[in-house]
Amino acid sequence: MLRRHPAVPDPTLRAGRLALLTTCAAHLGFQSMVTSVVYPTLFEGPTMGIAERQAEHARRIAPVALTLYASGLGAAAWAAYGSVRSHDRGGLTATVVACLTTVAVPALTAGVVPLHMGIAQEQVTRPRIRTLLASDRIRTGLAAIGVAAAAQSLSS
Repeated sequence: MLRRHPAVPDPTLRAGRLALLTTCAAHLGFQSMVTSVVYPTLFEGPTMGIAERQAEHARRIAPVALTLYASGLGAAAWAAYGSVRSHDRGGLTATVVACLTTVAVPALTAGVVPLHMGIAQEQVTRPRIRTLLASDRIRTGLAAIGVAAAAQSLSS
């Protein structure tokens, strides 16, 4: 009688999903900080001097955001590659959701760059600021969904 050994999980798949979870969690922390601390400090109160504050904010935050987005996209590609390469379909839906949210956040951010630039160029209006704050809350929500999905994919 032949005994079947339990299938060994594909290390590429597991490592990709772990990288995805790690970058999603780092991004959620970053996005939560921006939503709860940075933007309220930047946009609440008088609009006097907001253009200079916005320009300084953009200059300082860009390297951090670009690093997080690049690592998140890399982890999403790695997890997607592991999912395609592996014959194990467990956690595939969660991996796809985590990858999609990881791609959606930088895309949404790129969409609001003109709002940031307009504010930095003295085109400050309350509707622009409200739109920027709303998009920021959406990015935070997507980051939270990404963490949950990545955790689910890793536990499958």
